[in-house]
Amino acid sequence: MKKITLSALVCLILLTSIPPSVSANEGYCGYEGGISSGEVAGKTSYEYQEVNFLTGKPVVLKGTLMIKKSLKGEKISSTYTYDLKNTDTSSTLKRTLIYSTKITKKDNGQIVEETSLTGKPVETMKIGNESYTLGSIEFSRTNLTDVKSAVNYYAGNFSGRKIYKTGDSTGGTSSTTGSLTVDITGKFYGYDQYWGTTEVEEIKYVIQSEKKKDDKLQKWGGTADVTLSTSTTKQMEYIKNKPNEISFEGGYIEKQLNSSILEYSAKLPAFDVNGSPTDNIITTNDSLKIETFPVQTRLKVPNLSHLKGHWSENDIKILYSLEVMYGNDTLFNPEQFMNRTEFAKAVLQAAREVPSDSSLSSKTAKAKTTTSKNKDEMQTFVDVSKDHLWYNQIETAYKRGLLNGKGENRFKPDDYLTISEVLTVFVRALGLEKMAPTNGATTSFKDNDQIPTYARNAVSVSEQIGLIVGDDKGYLKPNDKLSNARAATLLNRFIVYMRDGIRKDYREKYFGF
Repeated sequence: MKKITLSALVCLILLTSIPPSVSANEGYCGYEGGISSGEVAGKTSYEYQEVNFLTGKPVVLKGTLMIKKSLKGEKISSTYTYDLKNTDTSSTLKRTLIYSTKITKKDNGQIVEETSLTGKPVETMKIGNESYTLGSIEFSRTNLTDVKSAVNYYAGNFSGRKIYKTGDSTGGTSSTTGSLTVDITGKFYGYDQYWGTTEVEEIKYVIQSEKKKDDKLQKWGGTADVTLSTSTTKQMEYIKNKPNEISFEGGYIEKQLNSSILEYSAKLPAFDVNGSPTDNIITTNDSLKIETFPVQTRLKVPNLSHLKGHWSENDIKILYSLEVMYGNDTLFNPEQFMNRTEFAKAVLQAAREVPSDSSLSSKTAKAKTTTSKNKDEMQTFVDVSKDHLWYNQIETAYKRGLLNGKGENRFKPDDYLTISEVLTVFVRALGLEKMAPTNGATTSFKDNDQIPTYARNAVSVSEQIGLIVGDDKGYLKPNDKLSNARAATLLNRFIVYMRDGIRKDYREKYFGF
């Protein structure tokens, strides 16, 4: 996934022509019920697999999917080219589909996309002496994206109908002997953010075949249900150096892992020895999986030897390696309180912006360079002037909806934060406020009554999703000032949730893991 990094002291690059709906995950499996190896920056060709039901028997096809996208105005043109085969069944499939996606931004910030086919669709499949040529196709797809500070969530539906001409190929000639119709309905859900993406699809196929053989009309019908998921995540692994005579004892590697899984259940007729359909129905269940070779990046190694043995040492080391925390690491004091400016800097790096779709190219998109200290720009807070060292970070954190002011147009950059305030920021960034009970949120903490009213929902959600746990006596201490050590633990837990926690909710509902 292409990374969008917020720099501390340099200007911001704004891609003014690329709408925020262009995500890094959606569409990397195409819209044909298959799975791919997923996004890798700079690649447009992907390993791809799908299950085909046209013959009345499940046939697994493997090969490549090439995706080319371009943006013009508020429309995206996407070309999907498939080259697939199965040597065991002497099967080949070649398919080219071009989609046009219209993007509409609503007044509440949500985005609606409407996708339809354009151009001339091409699809030909051959299995042994059987051929299937696409005669006509209908397709409609729509989805809504809800843009939050750290995560974009989306959900959508699609439907289609394909009608094939079927034939027998013998002696190098082909004659049309019948037709086959496939009705397709599906729905999908997903999220896209810097630390990981996941999409889940549920698809139902209804197949009807009519074929003339030996002057007799043969008819059969069947159904297939396909559930698939594609996921990308950035994981951390600590590597300890073996030599003793080296300037650093080890460091972290960040790995991007792409994983796709497909499960299907098909109810199709049994065929007799002559290849004619019978009244018996056979149910077939199976699965496919693609896991790509990880892309690895070695991270910086901070000098935090003075923290050896401290309870938050690992969290601090991870955040310095990820550059969520930065500055003079040798002077880092875990017991010192973190002020609002320091937290603004850190949360921007923890809740990095959603990456753009790396397969998208645009001749019309131009990069416009601006600075947050533009003389004509109105400063938001009266107590954070444009000459403030961290003006850029404070303004960006506010404009992205991560941190609010403290009233009277003041940010109060030197004030300290409480645990309740931090959890409110996290839940707002994730867009999960509505997970709180409607009839008054409570928690299991012994000091639940001390949680401020404004933070009750956020703390309740934070406990539900594992962002916070009590101390060994069951207390949260919601009004305690945030120390650097506690901030490191909470920020790292926030990142871990975006990497793994949210993905579990999507996949466990479908695949049981």
